[in-house]
Amino acid sequence: MTSKSPKQTAEDKKESFSKLVKAEAAALPVKNTEDKRSLASGIIMPGTPIKDYAEEVLMKCRDVLTGSQEKISLDPKNGARLFLRGFFLACGYITEPTSAYRIELRPVNPEAAEVITGILSGFDIPYSEAERGEIHSIYISNGDAVSDILGLIGASTARLNFESIRIEREVYSDINRAVNCDSGNTGRQAEAAARRGELIGKLLASPEAEKLPRSLYEAAVVHQNNPGASIAELGKMMNPPIGKSGMNHRLTRLLEIAESI
Repeated sequence: MTSKSPKQTAEDKKESFSKLVKAEAAALPVKNTEDKRSLASGIIMPGTPIKDYAEEVLMKCRDVLTGSQEKISLDPKNGARLFLRGFFLACGYITEPTSAYRIELRPVNPEAAEVITGILSGFDIPYSEAERGEIHSIYISNGDAVSDILGLIGASTARLNFESIRIEREVYSDINRAVNCDSGNTGRQAEAAARRGELIGKLLASPEAEKLPRSLYEAAVVHQNNPGASIAELGKMMNPPIGKSGMNHRLTRLLEIAESI
């Protein structure tokens, strides 16, 4: 028998974010009869196998389960949040927020899909739908919307953790964009400097070099003797020193002449 590595054991023990959300939602107290009815309806109506946290919660609501599914009522006005909570416990899944922002609801019962999409619309939660055999999948993939649903089902701690991870991801994303932008600018500047050096070198090696005004000739020589210097630094090396704008003007003129050869 192959033994598990310490890393595998640690991963097995770590609960998924989805399970943590369900555990928190399932632990919330529900005493009002109508709230229990709404919660139980959310668990039963999707038509999926009832197990784990959904089964535990349904047992707490057993005093309102006096008949078949059809006899269990849902008050959409006061029980929408409880129905949504039960629905998520029964057939919901949330992706690890470190990788993506996404909640998926997978009811089998078409009527349940209509009820839950109506509730989502009522709370202004954007969603998309897809058919997978007999399962009607409802996706919520907007970060704000995912956070709103966590709040609606009462998973406040999970919502705080979600927002913390979300902020961290956005900070890293901003840093990466800035680094990539800086790297891109550096690369473009290096390419421009290499091209400029090639053209000015071509000009200095041609008969046209003797026709250059003294100011342009000196700018060309300073540029070729200091290949790694910035335009501002090249300007300071001139005699007398000139500003970045003046040096840029001379280099631009040199490139125009070189390109015309």
